[in-house]
Amino acid sequence: AEYMGNKNSIFRMSQNEEPKQKIFDEGKVTEEDFQAGPVDNRSCTDCICCLLFLAFLGGMGYVAQLGYDKGDPIRLLAPWDYSGTQCGVDSAKDTKYLFMPNLMSSPSNMFVDTKCVSSCPIPGSSPFSAIATGYQYNSAPYFERYCLPGSEADRKAFFSNLGADKVGQYISDLYTAWKVLGIAAGLSLVLAIIYMIILRCCAKVMVWLTFIGFILLLAALGFFFYNKSKESLDEGDKLNYQILAIIFWAVDGVLFLIICCLYDDIQLALTIIEASGQFIFQTIPVLFVPIFAIAVSVVYAVYWIYTVVYIYSSGKISNNRSTPFSSVAWDDTTKNMWYYHLFGLFWVLAFIFSAVQFIVAATAAQWYFSSNSDMAGSGSVCRSFFWSIRYHLGSLAFGSLILAIVMFIRFIFEYMRKKVEAGGATNRLTKCLLSCFSCCLSCIGKCVIFLTKNAYIQVAIRSTCFCSSAWKAFQLMLRNIVRFTLVNSFALVFTFFGKIVIGLATAFICYMILTTWNEVKDKLYSYIIPTIACFIIGYLLGNIFLSVYDLACSSILQCFLIDEETAQAQGLSEGRHRPAMLGPFFEGIRKNPDDERKHQITCKTLF
Repeated sequence: AEYMGNKNSIFRMSQNEEPKQKIFDEGKVTEEDFQAGPVDNRSCTDCICCLLFLAFLGGMGYVAQLGYDKGDPIRLLAPWDYSGTQCGVDSAKDTKYLFMPNLMSSPSNMFVDTKCVSSCPIPGSSPFSAIATGYQYNSAPYFERYCLPGSEADRKAFFSNLGADKVGQYISDLYTAWKVLGIAAGLSLVLAIIYMIILRCCAKVMVWLTFIGFILLLAALGFFFYNKSKESLDEGDKLNYQILAIIFWAVDGVLFLIICCLYDDIQLALTIIEASGQFIFQTIPVLFVPIFAIAVSVVYAVYWIYTVVYIYSSGKISNNRSTPFSSVAWDDTTKNMWYYHLFGLFWVLAFIFSAVQFIVAATAAQWYFSSNSDMAGSGSVCRSFFWSIRYHLGSLAFGSLILAIVMFIRFIFEYMRKKVEAGGATNRLTKCLLSCFSCCLSCIGKCVIFLTKNAYIQVAIRSTCFCSSAWKAFQLMLRNIVRFTLVNSFALVFTFFGKIVIGLATAFICYMILTTWNEVKDKLYSYIIPTIACFIIGYLLGNIFLSVYDLACSSILQCFLIDEETAQAQGLSEGRHRPAMLGPFFEGIRKNPDDERKHQITCKTLF
């Protein structure tokens, strides 16, 4: 009643409060909450999914225990000889090694007349003379199960017999150059930091020079074909040259107009890329978040493989005598255990991947909203990690569950696809449908990764549940689709070329080391394989470090857009919490007539 008596007060309230409530989740989050970073007054999100994830992990522990109780990896890994005896098991407990006398013969006869022995025989010994036929070789125990060639000459002969005589040389080269491979890993980090410094300083110059060069190139091509039309004596060729010239000029003109129309958005996208570089250099620990995640993933993968061996061996083990390896027949219970454990692999790895995204996004948001023109921002990786465990475990589990389901379906489909193709499916329509469906699953997977990434950024900023955050991120993208497209496109191009450059630079430097370091250069069969290995190491590690850069770009973009909408809602031209380099993009922000009309409509609804 008090407000109804004063329409001007109502209008001022609708101007100042309603837009802020709309932007900050119906009043739960206020502008003051962003003065020192993202929302501090957090609450647990998606608790049901958190409980579901913990229950699933408990189920994985139960399945693992069943595998430990029923499985027998020794029976699974123990080889079988030609007579059907399993070496090192039951009656053959004292003869645990499998000797293959025809190992040096043709591959089709390699596993013929194999024999379980108590120790690997050598030529001239009585056990060897009793069972060996054909080529005689010095055998030595490998993997505590098999008698394989023990000398360098015999190993070369063995690989040559398999048609893979170069494999041994490649493995030997990698082993000899292991120190150089370690140097490549450290070098990749240094090169990634140098590349990000270049982006921070020269991203705008590089992009605008590329735009100008491309526009001049199109114009030059147009003049080239126009001059060719003047020189041509054939009327048909002259017309074709003129058409080509017009096409190049038209494309050039359209591109020039697009660049002019999107100049501010392009400048914003490039400034955000530069700001992302500044964030990383002011928050160096964020670069090691994915490294830590990879270490955790490797530990989990080792545990998973160890457990799956027990689950796999819990079926009925047999052998068909054509090979020395065991085959397993499963019942329905064992199959269900296997599928459950396999899905657990996808879900846990997706959860670790999601945690990395959230931690980087939360750290970037802290840095952005604690920055101003007088003080550099700061972001705490430890604080972000605490938030992920204390408040948002359920949201991470929810998003990773969606991703794991897509990955699991795609894995099962690709497995069935290989089975169908191996079964002799030659129908072109069938192959086409399978390829189309595979492509669709791949696209769905990429869309899920993109949406979950942006949803986690909203969770980090607003402390809302996963579905609400995903919807807010989607709305934000629709309202700013051009800016999202430009930032993601530039980030994609820069990260792609960065990975290639880091990989090539690492390979080149390591090649120079290989060819000049006396400790390794005279011991290598070839420099090719170690150099290729160094390129792969540089590419993969560059991908890991630049993925942080890409995620920082997306996070800072969303922070900027939320900040901009807040400033528009409050009619501010300057803000108290944003990096100085982004300040000029807020100049001139004022309410336009359309905004006032919206607030007047809102005012009427209050009556």
